[in-house]
Amino acid sequence: MDWVDEADGVFRGGGVKGIALAGALCGFAEHHSKPVRRWVNVAGASAGAIIAAYLALDHSAQEMATLLRAGTPFASFQDFPRGSRVLGAFNLLTRHGLARGRTFEDWFDGVLEGATFAKTGSRLKLIAVDVTNRNLLVLPEDLRNYREPGRAALIDPDGFSVARAVRMSMSIPYFYEPVELDHKDGGRSVIVDGGTLSNFPVWLFDVDPTTAGRPPLRPTFGLTLTGGRGFGGRFKVLSGAAPWMLRFAFDIFHTAQEAWDERFVSHSTRVRTLAVDADDVATTDFELSDEKRDLLMTNGRAAATDFLNRFRLEDYLNTFHARLEPSPRRDA
Repeated sequence: MDWVDEADGVFRGGGVKGIALAGALCGFAEHHSKPVRRWVNVAGASAGAIIAAYLALDHSAQEMATLLRAGTPFASFQDFPRGSRVLGAFNLLTRHGLARGRTFEDWFDGVLEGATFAKTGSRLKLIAVDVTNRNLLVLPEDLRNYREPGRAALIDPDGFSVARAVRMSMSIPYFYEPVELDHKDGGRSVIVDGGTLSNFPVWLFDVDPTTAGRPPLRPTFGLTLTGGRGFGGRFKVLSGAAPWMLRFAFDIFHTAQEAWDERFVSHSTRVRTLAVDADDVATTDFELSDEKRDLLMTNGRAAATDFLNRFRLEDYLNTFHARLEPSPRRDA
C-alpha cells in the first residue's frame, strides 16, 4: 500500500511542553520511508492551538521548531501587571488571572502577520470553553454565536483574528485573564483554555459533519504528551503547604483536563497517536533553559521516528474499516 506524505493532525495542549511536539513534527518530516511533509487539516487546544494555527498558515515543521526553540520569548508571556507577581495576585482577584495574556496575543499576531480565519481556508479548528454557558467551543464555527463586547453585530468567523482565537484557547484558568465575549442570547460569557474540557481533541475530525460518511483522504495523527507537570508545578500548590481548598481546586482542574480525553483512549485512538515524553517540564515553565528546550526537541524527534518505524497504514485502515480515497491533484 502506497504511503502518502500528508496527514491531518491534532495537537495536545501543555504550555511550554509543546516544544516537544515541534520536535515530533520534525521527526515526521525527516523520516526516511514514511515522511509527513504537509499537515492539511489541523486542530488543537492551548499550546496545541499555537502549533495548529502556525501549520494551517503553511509553515513547515522546521519553521515551527525554529520558532519554538529560539524565536519565542516565553518569559515575556508572564505579563503580570508592571512585571510584578504581587500585582499579579491582585490582578487575579480583580480580573481573574495572574497575567494579562496581551503580550502573547500581540506577539503571535505579528508572527501570523495579522491573519484571520479566512486565510486558513477552513483547515484550522481550535478548542475553547465557555464556562458561563457550560459549552465546549470549536473555533471558528462557534464564534458566530458571540459578539465583541459593546457591539451589536455577531462575530464574522472569517474575519476573526487567529491569534485572538489561540489566546482564547490557551487562557489557562487562574494564570491568564479569561477572554470575555457577549453571547447572542444575552449576557457576558467567560472563555477559558480549551484544555479545561478537552486537552487532546483527537476525536474532532471523526465527528466533522462535512466529512461524515466519506472515505478519508489521508490519515489523522494525534500528537500528545506524557510526563511533565501541569500548571502550578513550579509552586507548592500540590504539596501539603497549601490550604486544602486550594489543593482541592487544583485537583479538580487537572482532573477536568485529563478525564474526558482519557475516556476516548481506545484502540482507534492509540493506533494513530504519538506520545512524547515531556521530562519534568511544567506547563508554565516560561523561563525554560536552552538545555531543556533541546531535550524536548530531541524527545519529540525520537518519539516520531519510533512511532513511524512501527506504524502500518494497513493497521490504521483496518481499524477504521476504510480505505484512503485518492487525493485530488493539487494542480487540478
